[in-house]
Amino acid sequence: MLVKLGGWIDRILPQGFPTNTSTLVSGPGGSGKPLVGYAFASGWLRNGGNVVFFLTSTTLEYLKNTMKLLGTNLNDYYGRVFFVELDPMIDAIEPVGDTHIRANFIKPDVWDEALSLANIYLSNSPSELGTMVVGAALNLLFFSPTYGRAIHEKIKGALSVDKTKTYFLIVNTDVFRGMVEELEKSADSLMFSRMERPMRLFLRVERVKGAPFERKETEVPLSKGILEEIRKEAERGKKNLIPAIKRL
Repeated sequence: MLVKLGGWIDRILPQGFPTNTSTLVSGPGGSGKPLVGYAFASGWLRNGGNVVFFLTSTTLEYLKNTMKLLGTNLNDYYGRVFFVELDPMIDAIEPVGDTHIRANFIKPDVWDEALSLANIYLSNSPSELGTMVVGAALNLLFFSPTYGRAIHEKIKGALSVDKTKTYFLIVNTDVFRGMVEELEKSADSLMFSRMERPMRLFLRVERVKGAPFERKETEVPLSKGILEEIRKEAERGKKNLIPAIKRL
């Protein structure tokens, strides 16, 4: 099934975005990649879908504020969104609220458990579109000497095998380039982002499974302020996160 997500997304996917497929957005650090995922998630919610957000290097408060700037108040979608916030300092999962858990999803079994909890919660709000799983900066998980390779295989399997959900995942090409290339090959659909000074975000679609797409690079219409803030937030998150992951 193809779904129109609205705005600039419909210009690059004129007949719609394919459901129950996997998409990977790949690009250098500081290029605003998470905003692409948030824009697709916004359109998904507006069309009646459910969303699971895996938060790696940003906070839930920051996500909600950024989504508001993109025109989506997540409070309006209570029952249809679920938040999984990375916490490498805990063993497995700690509930924060009905819709929010902290999870050490560097561990593959915790990744699975978090998705299972999300499925249970979202089952109360059945959706024809189903569930989109959005996760950014996932290559940071690969810094773990114990679990890095295993969680890479888990993410690769989500991209290539699991068609019960729609995956929209984002990785940074600055580190673990070989592992990122494996993910690029595994995804059904692949997009590349880059940043051009002064703070202009561009997206190029390499392939899309089951839908026509615009091959010409497109500038994503986001303000300099939004792009600068997400760059700063990601840098703040990584500063403390990477040392903690390296200890696992």
